[in-house]
Amino acid sequence: MPRVVEIDPMTVKVPERVISARLGFKGVERIPEEFRNIFEKAWREIIKVSTPFALLKDEECIWNEYLRVRGIELKSDLVRRHLKNCEIVTLMAVTLGESVDRRIEKAHEDGDELFSYFLDGIASEFVEYAAREIEKVLRKDKEPLAGGARISPGYGDFPLKVNKWIVEILDGERYGIKYHPESFMLIPRKTITSIMGWRRSE
Repeated sequence: MPRVVEIDPMTVKVPERVISARLGFKGVERIPEEFRNIFEKAWREIIKVSTPFALLKDEECIWNEYLRVRGIELKSDLVRRHLKNCEIVTLMAVTLGESVDRRIEKAHEDGDELFSYFLDGIASEFVEYAAREIEKVLRKDKEPLAGGARISPGYGDFPLKVNKWIVEILDGERYGIKYHPESFMLIPRKTITSIMGWRRSE
């Protein structure tokens, strides 16, 4: 069974400049004043409807040219760079829950496209920063082991189909996390899977 960690959405802090960039306002620290009200409304709505939590599971691993976990070789240069010589790995899934998807879709169905766009952009960064909060907890809990970078399927040459493997190991469906059988995209959409590796400090 995975470890389940609930996340208080009020504790998740996303720099406004990050959201600005996500929404297309490049090179600015703050959302422009003409969009300020809709931004603040969308932020409050994400806080209200999200139910963020993480599923976590440690797995032993073997490094022999490729990383092998549960008999599966993860053949990826990204894995090689960030997980080489790890003693254990943590498999992780972080989600905001189904209500966020439904709220974004409802705004779209209501014809409020700008509000839907802001909700979607904020939620995308919100789940990433929720995952960063979990990462901080893991780094503290795993001391004196040192953690590498958190890597997610879909980046570089680390294929999206690894989502299926992570979700199944974490028994994600029991907790409402699934994957599309053809595209391997995650459901709910505002969900991140990732792997972190742990090794002895030099």
